Amino acid sequence: MSRNTTLRVVSLTQSSGVELNAYLVGDSKPTRQEQKLKTLSEYVQQYPSGWKKRLELANLLYEMGHIEQAVEEYRQVIDRQQPLIGVRLQLGKLLQLMGREVEAVAVYESASANARNEATRQHISGSIALCKCDTQAAILAFESAASLEPDNAAHWLALGQVQMGRGDAVAALRAFDTVLSLNPDDVVALIDSYDASQAVGNVRQAQRRLSKVLEVAPGDFRALKRLADTRCRMRLVSGEEGKQTKQIIGSVLQLAPDAADARELLAYYHLFRGESANGVGVLERFTEEHPNHPRGWYSYGRCLFHTGEYQKAAEAMLKAYRLYPQDCEIYRALCEILPAAGMTSSPVPLDPPQPPLKRGELEQAKPSNCTGGTPLKVPLFKGDLGGSNRRLKVPLFKGDLGRSNNQVTLASIVEEMLDRFPERWSVWTTAGRVLVESFQEIERGCGVSAKGTQLEPQLPDAWFSHGRVLALAGKHREAVEALAQGWQLLPEDAGYLQSVSAAVWLGESYRLLGDEVASRKWLEKACQFRELMEFDPAMAGYWQGRALLGLGDVTEAVEAYRSAMSRRLLYPFRGEVEEAVKRLKGKRRKGDHAKA
Repeated sequence: MSRNTTLRVVSLTQSSGVELNAYLVGDSKPTRQEQKLKTLSEYVQQYPSGWKKRLELANLLYEMGHIEQAVEEYRQVIDRQQPLIGVRLQLGKLLQLMGREVEAVAVYESASANARNEATRQHISGSIALCKCDTQAAILAFESAASLEPDNAAHWLALGQVQMGRGDAVAALRAFDTVLSLNPDDVVALIDSYDASQAVGNVRQAQRRLSKVLEVAPGDFRALKRLADTRCRMRLVSGEEGKQTKQIIGSVLQLAPDAADARELLAYYHLFRGESANGVGVLERFTEEHPNHPRGWYSYGRCLFHTGEYQKAAEAMLKAYRLYPQDCEIYRALCEILPAAGMTSSPVPLDPPQPPLKRGELEQAKPSNCTGGTPLKVPLFKGDLGGSNRRLKVPLFKGDLGRSNNQVTLASIVEEMLDRFPERWSVWTTAGRVLVESFQEIERGCGVSAKGTQLEPQLPDAWFSHGRVLALAGKHREAVEALAQGWQLLPEDAGYLQSVSAAVWLGESYRLLGDEVASRKWLEKACQFRELMEFDPAMAGYWQGRALLGLGDVTEAVEAYRSAMSRRLLYPFRGEVEEAVKRLKGKRRKGDHAKA
């Protein structure tokens, strides 16, 4: 892709010609943007009352990334040509993405007042609901719009993206499939469908979607980024395959040299080659260059965590949290990293407040869905799971949470996470696991985790995650029931990566219940998913090792574990495997001595 590669606006249009969704897509066609910008700017200065050329100018500024100036020009266009609903929607979307939700709502409401089409009004209502952080209302509005205009891809795409934002990848896939049935070459829907397929573990469908995107838009930044990530997870990082992977990462970096996720690709490429210091260094330098970039600190924290540097990982992730405490994934990462670093009870000091984010940093920091706005409803006890609508009036944790402007605790992080993201099933299972593992709040933790299955009763991963919490709590009978429920929800026509871990968990719980026949059945099933192993050979070796160990085949289990480590298995799994191999080798030596 050439250096003068630009971003072009791709819009989805409804039957009346109104643009409903706009996205930035890479365009490899050389342009003379600067000259065009100069010409259009001079024209609107000479003829300030016109609106058509000003609209061209606004769109060009948007394409060039001058968002603030584009917003101002869109406002000028609206002042000069009132009924332009499409321009209003474009302006509202920009303001929404910039975090200026109040302004966005005002613009959307003015667009709705001028819309003659009911489906358009419903779509706009969905956008307004998102600005107000009312995900359920947004879903209902987009569903209404889609039912009124079932052949309009814009409604289905918006619906799928909201479903994906709340963690319901299964429902999101259905919506994206509808978009693709209407337009098989829709790049945005293909990429969103890839992400959703990955989220549910359907790696084969995900690869088909990615191949299609690369066929339709071979130079698309998002497609190249996902291709590089896939190749890294497949450990195609050495020899000729490694050279190809490095070239793809180079293309991604050329397109977006200051994007944190582009640097993250390069970091993990080094990690999977066994060059941990180089990988960590890539993201460390990024945080030095962009100290106020929360996504950079998040990536750096994850990378440190995956190399076993738990204390440093916690420090980096807390900096991400301090910079941008509105991102659900930062909270979930802290729930994983703080216990690993032994930081479960004592208050953790935070860095002093940072300067405001720059525009580019803010745009990359924005999460995929809004936060807050919904009262926290939580089952405090095992019996209180039947749809109680009471607000949480007492904390989940006993004692002082230790939260202040200068310090946090793991408990306060969990409380905030549930308060900010109550509609996301994964935060409930995450919180339940923390309660069980770090605070030994067994009944409370299991009750909190169950909320995830109530929010997404048709999502296999919600049941698998809840089943794992129950097993960690020693409730293996209930764990088996939850895991089996998730298994029944898996489609029968495709292999899913989650199948491997779920089968291992079922086998382990059945063994602890004393049912050796059922245990062997599930552990043997876990060893049969070898055709999926190519997509992540390191994790495949880990799960195969656990299954073989449960079956009593110590020699093969050690071999599988060693294979996983040779494929650069990441921490915390690597630490677990290292301990297991050391323990198993010790047992074998003792056995040999006993025979002698």
